[in-house]
Amino acid sequence: MTEHVFSKSQFFGQEKISKILFQIAPPVMLAQLIQALYNIVDSLFVGRYADSGLTALSIIYPIQLLMIALAVGTGVGINTAMASRYGVGQKEEAKEFAGVGTPLAIALWFVFALVCWIFMPTYAKLSTSSPEVISDVVTYGRIVCVFSLGLFLESVWTKILQANGDMKTPMFAQILGAVTNIVLDPLLIFGWFGLPEMGIAGAAVATVAGQMVAAFVVMKKGYYPSPQIRLYGKRIMEIFRLGVPNILMQSAYTFYIFGLNLILSSFSDQAVTALGLYYKWQTFFFIPLGAMQTCIVPIISFNYAARKMSRCKQTLTASIVFGIALMAVGTLCFETIPGPMLSVFTADEKVIEIGKTGFRWIGISFIPMVTSLIFPVFFQAVGFGLKSSLLTIVRTMVLFVPLGFLFAQFGLEWFWVTFPVTELLTTALGLAFYRQFLDHPYVKDAPILDQAYTTTVIQPSKPGVIVTIARQHGSSGKEIGRAVAKRLGIPFYYKEMTALAAQESGLDKEFVSGINKNAPKILYNLYLSTKVVRLAVIAQHKIIEKLAENGSCVIVGRAADDVLKGHDNVVRIFIGAPIEYRIGRVMEIYGDTLEEAKENIRRSDKARAAYYHHISGKRWGEKKNYDLVIDASPGVQETCGRILQFLKSR
Repeated sequence: MTEHVFSKSQFFGQEKISKILFQIAPPVMLAQLIQALYNIVDSLFVGRYADSGLTALSIIYPIQLLMIALAVGTGVGINTAMASRYGVGQKEEAKEFAGVGTPLAIALWFVFALVCWIFMPTYAKLSTSSPEVISDVVTYGRIVCVFSLGLFLESVWTKILQANGDMKTPMFAQILGAVTNIVLDPLLIFGWFGLPEMGIAGAAVATVAGQMVAAFVVMKKGYYPSPQIRLYGKRIMEIFRLGVPNILMQSAYTFYIFGLNLILSSFSDQAVTALGLYYKWQTFFFIPLGAMQTCIVPIISFNYAARKMSRCKQTLTASIVFGIALMAVGTLCFETIPGPMLSVFTADEKVIEIGKTGFRWIGISFIPMVTSLIFPVFFQAVGFGLKSSLLTIVRTMVLFVPLGFLFAQFGLEWFWVTFPVTELLTTALGLAFYRQFLDHPYVKDAPILDQAYTTTVIQPSKPGVIVTIARQHGSSGKEIGRAVAKRLGIPFYYKEMTALAAQESGLDKEFVSGINKNAPKILYNLYLSTKVVRLAVIAQHKIIEKLAENGSCVIVGRAADDVLKGHDNVVRIFIGAPIEYRIGRVMEIYGDTLEEAKENIRRSDKARAAYYHHISGKRWGEKKNYDLVIDASPGVQETCGRILQFLKSR
């Protein structure tokens, strides 16, 4: 599995950008095409049955997005936790997360279904005053929410399969589920072939049936036995710590669409329907852009970590150029044939009249929308999760709804101006963030050509003790480790270890070395869970294992004590010191001021603790995790002597 990861990464780092995109995009586009057809066909049949049904679908759409965000976001948390454990060889722990997945999905479904059943009538009345539409919203909404168990299970099982490297089964499941929905829609809505005529309830039943079919396809490989109950609390906390950012980002779309629906409902139900029909067509026209967003992440991630900045820029440029070219087709359609596009779903003249104006304004927004959607993905790929999240929040929460409310004060026609203005402002913010990114020292000082590493080799050694040292910032742990190695006459590894890991993975040694210090002040775990960081962690762990197999040595940092937990000849040491001593050492060695020393100690220790917990699940510096916890304030040589005495006694 690890060798496969590295070969794919070399592919991302060397192959022509356009060739990579054309090779990996088609499967993604196929799956999204099937989903788009499902969305369009669903509304097509409902619109043929009753116009009130189309309005109901538009009103329920935000609730469905919220449900998907909760289910998929939880699956992302499980997937990330499993992938990080597989990467460092902790297969049993990965299986524990998979085992927790099914009961957790069932529990989330139950809570979501109960809340939706109770509050669906209230939600419907908030969104419309039409009794007919309210009835359709309650009918459709209760069915798709209360019987959404298939969606929750399929989302979790799919992410479990993907963590195991199986991408084909989930894709097949989604396609089969969508086809099931498409086939059942007319049968159940209109009552064909002797089946009961169910109207909008039939569309809801077809939707949940498709979800159940998809769940059955992934169940065989996605279901894992439950671990011991005592493990649930710890595992669920980690799942949500990793999955909540994704849930929140996806939920942002729920609230902005709900907000826009409320604004439009003050004009008419037909205005809400027109917006809903835009989102149906949007899923179809956004297939290439959505595939581009998915495909550029691994390319940019690897090349950023390898410090090949020219390839990062080339990938961003290529994705924007391709995106604009493809979205221009959508702009052309929305500007020239909005009437026929709307007539596919409805014969309501008022909906078509409102929609024509809306579609033409929205069509203008498609070009700037490319950059407003690509930039968040770019920042996600390079580990700038905060910038990525801010762009999404600004677009969906800060701009869309307030601007929609503002423009709506001048009339319904002015409301649609919200779309191009929002995309232009988001793009401007994305460009500002991108300029900051280019000025970052890691980017600005990157070599123009691909790096040629100075070869680092593992030093000769003989079987014997392996000393791992974890240390607080400013405790002189590195110097003490070097002194211990010198006195024992064995190799010492610190920077050499990260250089070896860089050679192993093809990543930049500065990136590998700076995983801790480059982690953002917030979202530590999200950063440490990104694919490219996991790649660096895997490389480090492989090197640590090689060092241990090579013979006796001293290894400083990188959670080596936990990586080598299966080895009998390892002595695990944690070196600390009183804060006053550490502040003095940092000021002396690095030339920091008093305030700078305090802040750097706090930041560095927090990053090391987050990294250690992410790798091991344990608390960094906790006495029970080490063979020796020692105070270094007596000085380097004194502490070195005490460690040697401890080793001799062992």
